[in-house]
Amino acid sequence: MIRSLSIIICIMAMVVSCKTNVVEEQKIELKNQLIGLTSAHNARQLGGYQIGNQRVKDNLLLRSAKLSGLSGEDSTLLADKYKVQCIYDFRGEKESLSAPDVIPGKARYLSLALSFGGEESGADTKFENEEQMIGMLLQYADHPSVQAMCTSMYDVIFFEESSQEVYRKFFADLLTVQPEDGAVIWHCTQGKDRAGSASAMLLAALGADRELIMADFILSKDYYDPMTSKIKTETESQKTVINTLISANPVIFEATLDKVDAKYGSLRNYLTECIGVTPEMMEVLRDRYLE
Repeated sequence: MIRSLSIIICIMAMVVSCKTNVVEEQKIELKNQLIGLTSAHNARQLGGYQIGNQRVKDNLLLRSAKLSGLSGEDSTLLADKYKVQCIYDFRGEKESLSAPDVIPGKARYLSLALSFGGEESGADTKFENEEQMIGMLLQYADHPSVQAMCTSMYDVIFFEESSQEVYRKFFADLLTVQPEDGAVIWHCTQGKDRAGSASAMLLAALGADRELIMADFILSKDYYDPMTSKIKTETESQKTVINTLISANPVIFEATLDKVDAKYGSLRNYLTECIGVTPEMMEVLRDRYLE
């Protein structure tokens, strides 16, 4: 009897132990990730994301759209609250020269120019307003080069050697940063494609699964959809262009991640083989940015 009772108590203890180790399904919401900037679009953080039994530390890993219109108040916020020590700019050279970043405080600025298709060539086109730019996209939505950009954009980011070299520099520099000195922020023009891919790679290095990586990407869609929903489209091509180039298209992004998995086995293997981020480097990042 006593022996049976002991066995039951042991089983109950194991059940309780298992329950305490269960990670509850996390709810990823845009409002919880925003960092309070009013003069830069899609400005948010990775902090708070749960990865296994750990979470990403708050206020250290920030991402956004371009910082060229940063207000004095927002610049002070980045300098004082987040203590931003480095800005990683993934815009192409023409993009960054035509709209230079406002640098908060004493932050270090690093250009990681990654240009492709229309985003870079578009830097030479001067639009009087956003409506004019959208009108041009709608007008040429059926053009093969525009459609090709929509479908192959993330393939270029992940598989082109020149793009991989950019992300090698990103990780190499990030590994020199000490988080106790403050945050880093990375961005492109809209903070969703080149910056979004950097976020996906970094999350993978921290141990995140596909579900979390996609949830983070979809927050860009959540951010831009209220704007794009007001744009009148008449054809499927126009919808694709607006949903991909103005908002964020998770279907196309995940299709590229599937290609990465098919070729390398996982995004983490890709990071090691193509970006040079070794398992030891990933462990350093996890030690620094997870708690």
